[in-house]
Amino acid sequence: MSARAARVPGGRKAGIAHHESVVEATVSEQQRAMWFLERTGRPGTYNIGSTVRIRGEFDVPAMKRALAELVERHRILRSVLTEGEDESGVRQRVRPIDEIDLFDETWDGRAETPFDLGTGPLVRARIERRAPDDHLFYLCFHHAVYDGGSAPVFWRELWRAYRGERLDEPAVQYADYAIWQQQRLAGGVLDKQARWWADTLSGCPVLTTLPADRPRPAHPSNAGRELRLRMPEPVRRGVEAMAEAEGASFYMVVLAALQAFVSRVSRQDDVVIGSPLSGRVRPELREVIGCFVNTVATRADLSEDPSFRAHLGRTRDHVLDLFDHLELPFDRVVETVNPPRSPSWSPLFQMLYVHQGDITERDTPPELRVSEVDERTDSAKFDWLVTTWQDTEGMVLSVEYATELFDDGTVRRLADEFLGMLGAVLADPDRALSGHPVTAAAGAAAVAAAVAADDTVPAAEDPATPTEQYLAELWQQLLDVPRVHRNDDFFHLGGHSFLGIRLLNRVRLQYGVDLPTAALFEARTLYRLGRAIDRELTAPATADLLPMAEGSGPAFFLVHPVGGGVGCYAGLARSLGRPVYALEAVGLSTVEEMAEAYLTAVESAAQPPLAFGGWSMGGVVAFEMARRLELRTGKALPVLMIDSHVPEPEDGPATEADLVSWFAEDWGAAVGTDLGPSVTTREQLWRRAREHGLLESPGDGGLVERLLDRFETNLHAIRQFTVPGGYPGRVCLIQAGDEPRDRADHGWGGVTSRPVRTIALQGDHYGVMRGPELAPTLARLLQEAIDHG
Repeated sequence: MSARAARVPGGRKAGIAHHESVVEATVSEQQRAMWFLERTGRPGTYNIGSTVRIRGEFDVPAMKRALAELVERHRILRSVLTEGEDESGVRQRVRPIDEIDLFDETWDGRAETPFDLGTGPLVRARIERRAPDDHLFYLCFHHAVYDGGSAPVFWRELWRAYRGERLDEPAVQYADYAIWQQQRLAGGVLDKQARWWADTLSGCPVLTTLPADRPRPAHPSNAGRELRLRMPEPVRRGVEAMAEAEGASFYMVVLAALQAFVSRVSRQDDVVIGSPLSGRVRPELREVIGCFVNTVATRADLSEDPSFRAHLGRTRDHVLDLFDHLELPFDRVVETVNPPRSPSWSPLFQMLYVHQGDITERDTPPELRVSEVDERTDSAKFDWLVTTWQDTEGMVLSVEYATELFDDGTVRRLADEFLGMLGAVLADPDRALSGHPVTAAAGAAAVAAAVAADDTVPAAEDPATPTEQYLAELWQQLLDVPRVHRNDDFFHLGGHSFLGIRLLNRVRLQYGVDLPTAALFEARTLYRLGRAIDRELTAPATADLLPMAEGSGPAFFLVHPVGGGVGCYAGLARSLGRPVYALEAVGLSTVEEMAEAYLTAVESAAQPPLAFGGWSMGGVVAFEMARRLELRTGKALPVLMIDSHVPEPEDGPATEADLVSWFAEDWGAAVGTDLGPSVTTREQLWRRAREHGLLESPGDGGLVERLLDRFETNLHAIRQFTVPGGYPGRVCLIQAGDEPRDRADHGWGGVTSRPVRTIALQGDHYGVMRGPELAPTLARLLQEAIDHG
């Protein structure tokens, strides 16, 4: 298959553009929230402090130069937040490095010392000399410019700069992300997420908390303390074993246990606990310092007294759903759900759980010994903030609590009881939650028992249905086993998440069934997975319209490229001056099915269609939609395509090597990176992605797997499609002027009954989408469609 043909179904979310020499810009939604919280709450509550002890021959002047270099290169670290005098609201402004005094020797090192957001700087440092070879290095950031995901980037670059290594300029700055985010939000693409959040949190409890020692004050002071415990090592190992056995993560297991504990102690079946998740939704944000965290509300229904295994499964599925609905900022979630408000409590949840993973990794010089200094807070943003992290000695459990509500002894007792219940549910995960006594952690040592899933289908029963027989053959190939029975567990036979993705890809190609990744962990046996597929085969897929730009009159409908998403159209849609809707992929396996489902969705739009269009594969599907509509109604709508080719049908699915190779080429071009030659296996793809900084394990892996899933499904659809001829409507083709052409009009003249209008714009297949001439050209073509009826 040629490189041109491989790019027929191209398309990804538009990359984040870099804006040179930005001095003032819009703030991100996260920064806006931090500015509001700082103005309305206790100053200093949203500071992030860190103190490290450095032993050895420490070069203090070199460290000061290194910190200045980082603040110079990461503009967010010398930015301030100002309130505009007009209607622009809060803005971020970059201050010159020579106006900033980073080292404040009058600062006592306490993290709670407030910052002035309007004058800054929003990072401060101090070095205290205790002995010639013993120093304390104090650092503090305001959360508006820094988060937990920034820490690895900051410390890695700081020590490199300390050693005098050269650092390349960042590809994008945080202000670039803020501009990109606001452009996406303005396009209306998040309405679907808002509806999901409204449904998910409908009727949720006003308060989720633990029994307090004192009544809740009308106006909390945010005074607090912190308790730190060491999670018993058998409990830690048990959490990891349970996570592995159930296809979950350490975070999911502890979150599920915390939900169950709160439900038991507070005697409420409906529990909502907050949790911050990373909003670094693009690979190019991996090395950017700033605030990307979006806090989400996790909800659990324990009314049926499930076992911990069953509850964990639901929690795991819910968290996976949360990752698909992260782009709606938390304050907008609150606005959408509109819960009862009071200054006495935070909306939606009053407890938070955070898992920080391993904080021991630092690229420190070998001649120095660097260790974290144990610091405790004297503030509390919530009733309880539970945090877990791995250090050199094991797993730490921290509880930051409001002292206006809880006594120290009460918190210690509740924390011990939580660890005890965690150990108990891990030791016997199939017992109903009500059957586990709430006791202290002394009994947690029994947790080392193995956790495994039971299956109710009789042993050694052969596959019975055609679906089961197909799956059995597929499992034999993927898992390299001679025989598969109905009760066999995919993971017990040697399967893992990576092979599971490949399995679901094959199911999509064979049946057109788009099962979510979580389905494999829930339906682990051949029998259960076969039933899940058969159920999906009887449920027709439906498509939803995503409004991307508002206006009156006829609307322009854009169809997704091969990636399945429509983020690539966000900025374009707002520049067209008319209503624009987009159609995302819903897992359909043929172009014909897509066209029918998308036409059904178009009928639900508030505005009638003016034209159909799309980039690359999107243009092909748009053409088929217009052709089918004309056959039914006699009305031939214009089709406006962006570098779309008439596909050349090919026999059979792509080989695994071709699929990965084409995806690697497409993905690399979309993000401006060459992943190199001979990427033919998924293992090579993941390794190259990590080497080029495109994949941050494990968080970004799930995103890439979903991209590859949709690429494979849609690639198969376009390879099997033959474009019928004779369409009488207007067809306009915008070509990528820098791409070689084997046909003057990419083949569209052969399937239309009137000449195809072609316009060449500068750029390759991906660059044409980012070019400045695309929006005015499309706007002109749409106006011509109106003028000529």
